[in-house]
Amino acid sequence: MSDSPEYTLRWRGRQSGPYPVSEINRMLDDHKIGMGHEIFCEDEWITLEQFFSNMQKAAAVLTPSAKATVPTIPLAPMAPQLREKPSPVRVKVSVTPTPEAGAGEGRPRYRLVFALLAVFTGFLGLHNFYARQWLTGLLQILLTGATCLMGFGIIASMLWAMAEAVLVRHDGQGIEMI
Repeated sequence: MSDSPEYTLRWRGRQSGPYPVSEINRMLDDHKIGMGHEIFCEDEWITLEQFFSNMQKAAAVLTPSAKATVPTIPLAPMAPQLREKPSPVRVKVSVTPTPEAGAGEGRPRYRLVFALLAVFTGFLGLHNFYARQWLTGLLQILLTGATCLMGFGIIASMLWAMAEAVLVRHDGQGIEMI
């Protein structure tokens, strides 16, 4: 049994875990979970964003010099038999300001919208622009223009778009479409 506290996660009513904070950080880095997931901490469910915000505040109180290093935060484990000797938990805290204009760029795209755009406007590549795949969208527009000038129409571009409607699962930034 490890000395670090373990927490249960919840997403859309489904619970998983328990996980140590290091595993939660790894899952966040791998985009397997998001800051909207809930964590059971101190007898209540809170979001991971609130959890790490509380940990960051505790780190600021413990380290007034506000170093850029990884803080060590003593937390009481959830198990009553372990409360006597709290173990330090290492949390990687990074604060990066988000630009105001691009605040919505991190949200996942909807796969249904992507597929509908591919079916109806696939020859123009609009579905790729929606999915932040700028170069692929531009290539589809150029292919449509070239094939129309040669007299073939939009057949090649539509076949390409239909294949993408079925096969593409991630947007241009690697975020899985929901």
